[in-house]
Amino acid sequence: VQKAINQTQEQIRQTRQQQQQVDGALAQTRSQLDAAAAELARIGRQRQQTNQQLLALQQQLDRLQTDIGGAQAQVARLLNAHYRNRQPNAVMLLLQQTDAADKGRYLQYMRYLNRANENVIARLRQQQQQVAEQQQQINRQQQQLAALQQRQKTLLSQLGRQQRQQQQQSQALDRQLDHQNQQLAQLRANEKRLNRLVQQLAAQAAAKRRAEAEARRRTQARAQATRPTTPAAAQTPPAANRNTSNTAAPPATTAGSGLTAEDMALQAPADNQANNPSSGFSRLQGRLPKPVSGQIAGQFGHSRPGGGTWKGLFIATAPASVHSIAAGDVAYAAPLQGYGNTVIIDHGDGYLSIYTGLSGISVGNGSRVSARQTIGRSGRIPSGSEGLYFEIRYRNQAMNPLSWLG
Repeated sequence: VQKAINQTQEQIRQTRQQQQQVDGALAQTRSQLDAAAAELARIGRQRQQTNQQLLALQQQLDRLQTDIGGAQAQVARLLNAHYRNRQPNAVMLLLQQTDAADKGRYLQYMRYLNRANENVIARLRQQQQQVAEQQQQINRQQQQLAALQQRQKTLLSQLGRQQRQQQQQSQALDRQLDHQNQQLAQLRANEKRLNRLVQQLAAQAAAKRRAEAEARRRTQARAQATRPTTPAAAQTPPAANRNTSNTAAPPATTAGSGLTAEDMALQAPADNQANNPSSGFSRLQGRLPKPVSGQIAGQFGHSRPGGGTWKGLFIATAPASVHSIAAGDVAYAAPLQGYGNTVIIDHGDGYLSIYTGLSGISVGNGSRVSARQTIGRSGRIPSGSEGLYFEIRYRNQAMNPLSWLG
């Protein structure tokens, strides 16, 4: 559970980093949107100025067209006069009938008149060319502004979609972060709940052992008080009445054989076994039966599918009978939040076996169970997987069950 908490905290840290990146990208998109909107406003102002220029050019075009109309009328009159006066020799006749002193002056007048007519025609052509160029210039500016405006609108649309996607991603990360925080709180609550229960059971077991030791001491004291005394007995107490707890050597133990490194660090001290010679759970290492038949789908120390690390074994199986791995006293038999129906058996000397995810319980609190006795039926663990979750603990520390099972 502690490793699951650590993993969930790491996931929360990664999610917060992703959220910061998305927030940064969202802020950048907002800046781009503001810049695009400002550029679109600038293009709008430029288009408005172009429209004003277009209006001025239109007025100028109207004046040019008026001038062109006058020039065209003048040219029309010239053409009409030329059309009506079809006598090619009219000028010659005029000059023949004119005095020699006036002929040069009349010729110069003719030159002036022809030149003026040519200027009118040239100016008309120039004005028509100017009108065409101005019209083309106006059309080009209109097309450029329309293209710029269309590009800015496309950019604004893309940035808007990008902003909506980033906002949705940020909202999804917020929901994921809330879910992970809730999961972390639930894991911590489950851990505290199980540890608190085990500590209470350990305290109750210690109190029970003290009460039993006190009862034995009182029984021995009463027996010694009622036994008849003799001088020999008074001087030399029989071997049966000596305090063997101080003179007898502690029995040999094989608890260390075959244990893993983490189990070696959690072995019961030799003096504890000497004070409790009836407890032999540590001697059963490597010979304990599986609590239920099935396939081991989750091993001690391996990652769990839903996050975290297994602190025991998950045995995948269809609903089947669950058996106690060794004799002991039922310290807890009831539902436990976060674990489902749970049975905890105290095997003495600080050793507990824990069976969770049961669909039914067939033992009661305080009852004595023997090895391989049916204690319930497997069901589903809270994550939804079908099977049994099983732990072995020594002094509230999880041990590797594989080093204990035969």
